[in-house]
Amino acid sequence: MSMAQRLSNHFSACRLVSLAKHKAASEFPNRDTNGPYIIMQHGYEPGDQAMKSADYILGRSGAWLGTHWFIRLPVPERRKEFIFSTVAEVMEMMENLTSNVEVIRDKPDNVPDDAPADEEMQKAITEA
Repeated sequence: MSMAQRLSNHFSACRLVSLAKHKAASEFPNRDTNGPYIIMQHGYEPGDQAMKSADYILGRSGAWLGTHWFIRLPVPERRKEFIFSTVAEVMEMMENLTSNVEVIRDKPDNVPDDAPADEEMQKAITEA
């Protein structure tokens, strides 16, 4: 069993995941050959004494969101904040990140209490 790392904004700690096989990929008209993409990382939140690790998705705002919330976000909000059409978009966003890691810890306001998980998106993330 390997030890999880603390979440980091360094590109080497992140994983670029192609969603090209996702059924909605064609809905991103300006995507590149393997797009769209999400940026993932497995780790624990800075300051978490228990070092409980989970999978997180990086948003355009520079904040990390747990996949358990990501798959419950309404599709328009998910696409706007967390899904990138091209690698160039990802690189530009990553270049502007600071070393200060921000994590969205609480349920996002736009996620209804009874929001079901998007099982297809969850499968795409799990299989990546």
